[in-house]
Amino acid sequence: MRRASKIHKFEVPPDARFNNVLVTRFINALMIQGKKSTAERIFYGAVDIIEKKVGSDGLTVVKSALANVKPVLEVKSRRVGGATYQVPVEVRQDRRTALALRWIIQYARARPDHSMRERIAA
Repeated sequence: MRRASKIHKFEVPPDARFNNVLVTRFINALMIQGKKSTAERIFYGAVDIIEKKVGSDGLTVVKSALANVKPVLEVKSRRVGGATYQVPVEVRQDRRTALALRWIIQYARARPDHSMRERIAA
């Protein structure tokens, strides 16, 4: 049991363009060395590219891509007796989103496209 006071979650403010907290979390995960304006330009440029390619709202495409990537289960190690077992555990909602954001950005950085906007849009 935790003896100290309850840990308070930091409330992330919504972004300026879409007024959405998820977009702010994506931009913060994309940011390198505190360059938030650069990360914003990359994300908003990727949304514009998506809108040109698909022809519909780019933010809904980004949200559906995140929903497709979110994991439902993950395995955690449990030591029982002398053996270690991989036990499947359901993933909390905030961790699902964090993992999905991290995975999308990780695989976008590994793509061979020219700019980060194009990589995220792809």
